[in-house]
Formats: sequence, C-alpha cells, structure tokens
Amino acid sequence: VAASFLVYLIPEDTTMKITVSDFGEHLDITKERALMESSSIDESFKKLMENDMNQDEYIRIAEVSSSQILTLIIELKDSGATQEWTESYVNYIGALKKLNEMITETIVVANLMDSDDNSNSINEIIDKIHQLKTESLDLTKKSDAARP
Repeated sequence: VAASFLVYLIPEDTTMKITVSDFGEHLDITKERALMESSSIDESFKKLMENDMNQDEYIRIAEVSSSQILTLIIELKDSGATQEWTESYVNYIGALKKLNEMITETIVVANLMDSDDNSNSINEIIDKIHQLKTESLDLTKKSDAARP
C-alpha cells in the first residue's frame, strides 16, 4: 500500500524585511519618491485653490499621498541604518513627518472650502502649511549635511 501526502510549511514570521546594503542610494531613492509625492500634492492643491479640482477628488489624492509618505517613513525606520547613517536617516524621517503633517493640513483646507465663512481659518492653515513645508525642507538639508 502506497501513501501520498503533502506537508505545508508556514513560516512563523511573516513580516516584511528590507535589506539595505547601500544606505546612501536607499536614501536618494526615498527622496526621489517623496519628491514625486510632494510635487503631486503641490500641483493638486494649487488646482484645488484655483477651483480646478473639487474637494473630494483632492482629498482622495492627498490620502493616497499621505499613505505613500507613511510607507517611506516605515521603510526608512526598518532599513537598519548603520550608526554613521543614523543622523541623516532620522532627519529625513522628520522631514517626511512634516510633509505628512502638511498633507493633513491641506485636507483640512479642502474640507473647510465648502463654507464661505471659513476664509480666515483657511488663511491661517495655509500659513501653517507653508511653515511645515519650510520645516520639511530644513530637515532635508540637515539630513544631507549629516551624510557620511
């Protein structure tokens, strides 16, 4: 009598692991991806403010961009940067967090645009958006300066 059976091996640890061998290149690629998201948001927000895009469409775009930025943050945190790259990575993670805060504030503006009596609030938030963008750029410069 012959017996036939299959054994399935299911790995215990199913978390995704990123292996980075060139931390400078990894950071450069991440910066390019973030720049694409930032440019897309800037362009879409400009269209929103010029009434060339409706609020719902903008919010969908912004939510996707925010999700992409969060993914980049996670990738950088999980990359296992060596000690010599840690300061550069930490600063760039900070820059991405500021960018994500900025995106969140643009969503707030989109939600407030339905009402005319919110123009003062919108102007205050736009000032905050510019401040967050400046802070993000400053952290990016710090990241560049901290490269080994």
